[in-house]
Amino acid sequence: MSVLIGILTVIHVLVALALIGLVLMQKSQDQGVGAAFGGGVTESVFGAGTTTALVRMTIWCACIMLGTTLLLAVLHSRRGGGSASLMQKAVQSAPLNTAPASPPSALPMALPENPTTPAPVAPATAPAPEPAKTP
Repeated sequence: MSVLIGILTVIHVLVALALIGLVLMQKSQDQGVGAAFGGGVTESVFGAGTTTALVRMTIWCACIMLGTTLLLAVLHSRRGGGSASLMQKAVQSAPLNTAPASPPSALPMALPENPTTPAPVAPATAPAPEPAKTP
């Protein structure tokens, strides 16, 4: 399949260069680049009906370029593994963390001054309030 992709890529580049040349050879209202080559170069090379011939060749080259673009896109997607998008491939190739992430605490705890001593731990349950005394 890579040989077919290589051949289509070469055809694609050659058609793109031909399309650039065809567009530059066409007459414009101000004569464009055609005036730089003497004005009547295209008429002397291709004959009197150059406008229709160049337009037809431009249309054919554009159609061929569109076809090679679509074929190359399909061939590259099939060679690359198919339907997985770049995001899906990145997620699949990323290393998974086995430990769950700890939820952020509501209030930040101060770090102890001595890193070897453990940080104070808050009690798991709050003490019950003392009953109010009546007089």
